[in-house]
Amino acid sequence: MAQIIHPAQIESELERIWNSLQGKNKMRACLFNLIIYSKKSLRTSYLSQVAQKVIEKFPSRILFITYDDKTSNQVLKTTVSVLSANSGNNEIICDMIEIEVCQKDHVKVPFIVLPHILPDLPVYFVHADAPNLENPIAAKLKHLSNRIIFDSETSLNLKTFAQFVLNCHTTSEIDIADLNWARTEEWRLLFANVFKSSDDLAFLKQSKEIHITFNAKKSDFVCHPRIQSIYLQAWLASQLEWHFSKIDQEEDRLIFSYQTHNLPVKVTLHPNEVDLLSSGRILGIKIQTKSQECYELKRHSKYLNHVIIEKSSSTLCYIPTHFVFEKDGIGQSLVKEICHQGTSQHYMNMLEMVKKIEGDSFCL
Repeated sequence: MAQIIHPAQIESELERIWNSLQGKNKMRACLFNLIIYSKKSLRTSYLSQVAQKVIEKFPSRILFITYDDKTSNQVLKTTVSVLSANSGNNEIICDMIEIEVCQKDHVKVPFIVLPHILPDLPVYFVHADAPNLENPIAAKLKHLSNRIIFDSETSLNLKTFAQFVLNCHTTSEIDIADLNWARTEEWRLLFANVFKSSDDLAFLKQSKEIHITFNAKKSDFVCHPRIQSIYLQAWLASQLEWHFSKIDQEEDRLIFSYQTHNLPVKVTLHPNEVDLLSSGRILGIKIQTKSQECYELKRHSKYLNHVIIEKSSSTLCYIPTHFVFEKDGIGQSLVKEICHQGTSQHYMNMLEMVKKIEGDSFCL
């Protein structure tokens, strides 16, 4: 178990740990610095699991910062330990520096973090709080980073979140990513695969109704499960150059109305609950076109990472095909965003569409 130490002892304690591991077939490795910054909550344990999953793919030095703004009499706590990136005869081991602060010590965080960022290596900053809230500490950590990864799950209003991220992109040169955007990647790739021919793409542009079903099951770390479905429909609308008209809510469904060059389009988000799949994940999509083509992309009832693709028209019913997703796992979305370089223009286009959506029902 890691011992609480004074911040000045962080490097010396790490050195002591590494000296004790000499001759035990353990190799120290680091590809980048990963700063995870979050308010102390039920999501803290989830973020710890995310950190572990990241180093299994990409060995890194992790600086895990949590703050409690409701407590003023707690002493600043720092601990150091090492995490194993794999198992076997030759383990790869990574540094883990944990910093827990109360309200009165919050301002010290950047001064504690800076000396322990390994030079000449990229810095990825996971901002796991609502970024649009005033937070000067997060702003200082952002300036230390090469890439900032937001978590839109923490936002109470997606329109406000979109405006903040777009402003951040305009005013800084830091690469930007979003965990919920990464979680929709496989469905976006599936769309690119299904509608890659000019004929299928032409049918998609004739869509009149789209129904998206998502997993509405809530958990300790996902309170807004419809964000991924909102992202997916906004991405589709932005790429097909649809114009937003209005948003309605009927019981537990959100209905987005758009106008294309030729006809109106309605996109309806339907909640459902599946225990064996992560909260918020897309379960299926059904597209009906003006010329009576129908595309249905739905997860297999037993093998949830398999998607069955069905296409039909008024005269034909095609043989179903399958598309296989990578199995869902904790930390997978962050691993994806670390793999990517730069800021996705598709992501920016999607946020521009989200920014245009008006209506109280859109607040999460």
